[in-house]
Amino acid sequence: MASWEIAKEMIKPSSSPVPPHLRKLELSFLDQLAPPTYIHIILYYQAFHHHHDSGETSRKLKRSLSNALAIYYPLAGRIREDSWVDCNDAGAEYVEAWFNNVQLSDVVEKSGTEELKQYVPVEPSGGPDIPLAVQVSFFGCGGTAIGVCLSHRVADAMSLVTFINAWAAACRGDTETIAVTEPTFGLASRFPPADFSKYFPSRAPQPPPPPPPRPEKIVTKRFVFNEQKLAALRNAASGPIMEKPTRVEAVSAFIWRHFIKAERSKDKINGKESVFTATHAVDIRPRASPPLPRQFFGNACARAMAMTTTAETEPDYYRLTTKLRDGIRKANADYVTRLENGDSFLKYYADNEENDPAFKHGRKILEMCGFTSWYRLPAYEVNYGWGKPVWVSIIGVQHKNLIFFLGTKSGDGIEAWVNMLEEDMAIIEDSYHLLNKLDNNVKSRNG
Repeated sequence: MASWEIAKEMIKPSSSPVPPHLRKLELSFLDQLAPPTYIHIILYYQAFHHHHDSGETSRKLKRSLSNALAIYYPLAGRIREDSWVDCNDAGAEYVEAWFNNVQLSDVVEKSGTEELKQYVPVEPSGGPDIPLAVQVSFFGCGGTAIGVCLSHRVADAMSLVTFINAWAAACRGDTETIAVTEPTFGLASRFPPADFSKYFPSRAPQPPPPPPPRPEKIVTKRFVFNEQKLAALRNAASGPIMEKPTRVEAVSAFIWRHFIKAERSKDKINGKESVFTATHAVDIRPRASPPLPRQFFGNACARAMAMTTTAETEPDYYRLTTKLRDGIRKANADYVTRLENGDSFLKYYADNEENDPAFKHGRKILEMCGFTSWYRLPAYEVNYGWGKPVWVSIIGVQHKNLIFFLGTKSGDGIEAWVNMLEEDMAIIEDSYHLLNKLDNNVKSRNG
C-alpha cells in the first residue's frame, strides 16, 4: 500500500502562551513507573455524503486540534530530562497521508497487524521529547483514519482517549462535552516522584558480557472473542466462589492458561522451576481514597499481579480466574495510599518475589504475562462530526507477552491483541481455534 505524505507540521495551541506558573509540569511517581514507550490508537471512519472534501476535513481537524491543545497544553510541550514537561507551546506533530488505491473496508476486514503501522506515527519524527503525534489518513473511497501516538511517560490510555474525545468535541463544536472532559493536571502533587537509585542501584563494573542470544521473533495476533465465545469461557471459569467472572477475567485466564502450558513444556527440557505471573494495569482513579476524578491526566494506573508456579498442579480456568480476581482486588485504597509514598512503595517492590535473587542467578525462571484492558474506554464514542468509528485498533509492539484488550463495535465482544514469541503464539492460536469449533457447533444446534 503506497502512501503519499502530503503534509507534516506542528500544530500549536490556539490560546495565549502558557502562564509562567504552569510552564513546568513535574512528572509523578506513577509516570516514572510507566515504560518509556509510546501508546497508539487508530480510529477508522466511513465516508458520509456531506464528508467528501478532504481539504475541509483537514482544516477542521487542525483547527480543533489547536483548540484542544489549548486545554491539554502539556501535549504541546516537550519532555525534559525524563522528569518534567516544558509546557512551551512548541506544538504537536501532525501528518497527513493519502492512500488513493485503498478501500477502508479492506483495511478493516483484511489488514494484518503489521500493515496498520502505516496509519499512525510509530513515534514522532521530531524526536522522543515530543509527547504527541497525529496522522490523518485519507482513503480513495472517502473514508478516514485518525491515528494518535502519545508518550506513555506523560499519560495512560484513559487520558489518551479522554483527550481524543475532547478533540472530537472541539471539531464538532460541542462546548458542553469539552467542559465536562476538561483535564486536571498535577498528578505529582498526589504521587510525588521518588529516587529509584536508593533501591535499584547501578551494578558494579562487570566483565564483558557473553555474545547476545539469538534475537527472539515476537509476533502480534488479534483474536476476537464474540458473545458466544465469552459465554463459553465465563462458564468454564465459574466455580463455588466465583459464579460469574467478568469478560476480561475470562479471556485473561484463557490466554494465561495456554501461555503456562507452552512454558511448562520448556521447563521439562531445561529442568528449572518457573514462576508464572499475570499482571493487570488497573485504573486507580476510582480506587483511591478520596477517588481521583476521571479527568485526572497522567498515568493514574498501577499493576495488579497474580502468580502460580510449576510446583502447583496444572491450573484450570477457575483457579486462574480466582487468582486474577484476588490480585486485582489487592489494588485497593490501601495499595493506592502506598503508591502516594513512592519511596515506601519502591522498598516494598524491591523485596517482592519477582526480584528474588534466584531469578537473577538463573535458578528460577520468571515468566510474565502483562494484560492491559482498554475494553471499557469510550473509544467508539469519538465523533468528529461525521459519525462514530466503524473500527478502533492499536498496533503490534515488540514487547514479549504483552496483551491488550479492546472493545468491539457491537459492545459485547473483546479483541485481544497478543504479542508473543512465535512458538508460544501457536499454542494460543490452536486453543482459540478449538473455541471456534465449539462456537460453530453451538450455532449449528441452535440453527
